[in-house]
Amino acid sequence: MRDAAENAEIDIGALFAALKRNWLFILLGALLFALLTWGVAQFLPPYYRSEARILIEARETVFTRPNVGSETDRPLLDPEAVKSQVELISSAKILAKVAAELRLEDYAEFYPKTMSPVKQVLVLLGLRPDPRTIPVSEQVLTRMRENLQVYAVTGSRVIVVEFVSKNPQVAADVADKIADEYIAAQAAAKRQLTGDATGWLEPEIERLTKKVREAETKVADFRAASDLLNTSNNTSLATQQMSDISSELSRLKAERAASEAKAESIRTALKNGVPINSLPEVMSSGIMQQLNERRGALMAEIANLSTTLLDGHPRIQGLRAQLADLDRQIRQEGNTILKSLDNEVTTARSREQEQTRELNRLKAQAAEAGSQEVELRALERDAAAQRDLLQAYLARYREASSIADRTDQPADARIFSTATVAGAPYFPKVLPMVSMSFVAGLLLLSVFVLLRELFSGRAMTTNPVRAVREQNLWGDEYGAVAQNFSPAHNKTAQIDNKLIAQPAPEPVSDTNEMPDKNEMVEQPMARPEIDVETIQRIYDSYTVSEPDVTEEPDPASDDIYAPNGVAAIASRLMLQERRRIILISPEGDAGSAGSVHLLRELADRSLRVLLVDMTGNGAVSQAMLDGNRPAGITDLLLNVKQFTDIIHGDLYSDADVIPTGLSDPKTAMAQAERLPVIFEALETAYDFVLVETGASSAEQALNLDSDTSVFVMNVFDSEDQAVAQTALAFHEAGQDDVTILMVPHA
Repeated sequence: MRDAAENAEIDIGALFAALKRNWLFILLGALLFALLTWGVAQFLPPYYRSEARILIEARETVFTRPNVGSETDRPLLDPEAVKSQVELISSAKILAKVAAELRLEDYAEFYPKTMSPVKQVLVLLGLRPDPRTIPVSEQVLTRMRENLQVYAVTGSRVIVVEFVSKNPQVAADVADKIADEYIAAQAAAKRQLTGDATGWLEPEIERLTKKVREAETKVADFRAASDLLNTSNNTSLATQQMSDISSELSRLKAERAASEAKAESIRTALKNGVPINSLPEVMSSGIMQQLNERRGALMAEIANLSTTLLDGHPRIQGLRAQLADLDRQIRQEGNTILKSLDNEVTTARSREQEQTRELNRLKAQAAEAGSQEVELRALERDAAAQRDLLQAYLARYREASSIADRTDQPADARIFSTATVAGAPYFPKVLPMVSMSFVAGLLLLSVFVLLRELFSGRAMTTNPVRAVREQNLWGDEYGAVAQNFSPAHNKTAQIDNKLIAQPAPEPVSDTNEMPDKNEMVEQPMARPEIDVETIQRIYDSYTVSEPDVTEEPDPASDDIYAPNGVAAIASRLMLQERRRIILISPEGDAGSAGSVHLLRELADRSLRVLLVDMTGNGAVSQAMLDGNRPAGITDLLLNVKQFTDIIHGDLYSDADVIPTGLSDPKTAMAQAERLPVIFEALETAYDFVLVETGASSAEQALNLDSDTSVFVMNVFDSEDQAVAQTALAFHEAGQDDVTILMVPHA
């Protein structure tokens, strides 16, 4: 058998009851803690706290920075940089300088001249180092670090320097001095960085100057050796010549084309007999202009004389002969001009050919110089890079030199709030300490009382279902189970005492008190009609008197302690694992009283139990609810109500009940296929679910069967024919495991 502790559960009510019983002890103890705290606070030395605030920012302006456009020299102001400044402020170098200037070793707080007896004992036992072997400066620094707190304000570039001391003036002086030393250290570091930069740039500039000179010399030498001299247009000589010749060649081609066009027009005019004196090429000649003037004068004279003289007149004929001679001269002059144009065309063609040959020669020369220009450009790029770097170094050197000459370089930080002398100590705070001590005392003493109650076992209860199901024997073990039940349930204790005194019940046999089949058929069935008031009177008459342990109970007597009585059946149900109990009452409402007795017996044993009233008239649930008829199982089947609306509490026990309901039973039973799902849901919340079917037939009861079901038949009168017929029907259906519950008489 398992250890009883495995079946134990914590009784929350007992824990609260223990706190209620010991409230005076808890309150007085908490007040004692508060009083002790107040007494200790009176002997604690007061400590004062002061703080200085530093803002990290760039202090350079357009007037103090020569190179105001440089973004690379701006100080880093990200969160990591601010945290780095926090570590710098609390560095040993700054703290040692502050301690030396303020002579903190003269204060006993930082360097005690004597040791207390307790410290001397600890030193002798080797539990603490001897202060006399530690340098004074190290001891002072240790105390300063213990009293110093430097932190950055979240979301800002503000650093707080906070110092604690027994002397308020010392606390303010140390905080201010640390901030001042940090600013001075920042300015000194800035000057040192500038000086280092100047010292590094000087040799670099000298080295770069030589390299630039050498690179430019190489470019000039290579250009001269390769005949790649530049012209005024910053191009090579060959390229410039080739460009000039190309222009001249184009001009010659244009002149040749123009001369050819003029000669062709004159040649065509002479060939076709067209007067050539009208051509612009001919008219531009001076001789041709004179001939045209003379011809015009002759034509005018002939015209004047023709008005008075006939054509055969010698004067007219002489003039006409002069005109013909003049036309012949004009034609000769046209041929002369034509020959002149042909000569110009020939000359232009010759010059064009010569320029073409020269252009081709320059092209070949330019192609040959292409590879040399590639090398030349590489030398020029190298020289340009060295020259640009030299110019950048020169600019930086001039800037660094101008800054290095200054002695008042601003640090990238400033103190915007100096420390003030504290007027009141920040420690000890007597009222908060006493209040916290009082609250802590309440909590600690409450926990102490709860733990004491748990360890004593007074706050532990046993789960009766788990405990009884682990008992596989009858007899003496019922006593151990009965002792675990709560003494508050007097009714359960009386039942268990009687169970201890009586022998174990015999297993229920299929043939025990079963009448013959023929006898059941011959006897008429008598089913008394009992209304709600009658069954309520039966329930109210069920009272258990104080048992007489000196007398042995009669197993054959008609009471609840019999082997088939309510107590025995309840104990037997607790031994098995099945949770659904299907109750059949062949005698109607008189037998249903046993279901209520069994329900309340299980509830008295601290079990979670529920009764589902599926009788026709609902008299069982009405008796448990003082005659009320609220919503029930039929309303749930029709989806009219939910679980929370149909579960009601028994007015006379801790059990719950689901009444028949307000809906039509016939309409609700059309949804009977939902009953298994409903019962399974209820079985997850209750230890036992009792389904009262009333005077239903065995076939109807078997429809509610499952793997977790137990059949219990309520018997009010064992001689009733309905009881015998129902038992026979179960036997014929193959259900022999039916428990008989003898209902006590009123």
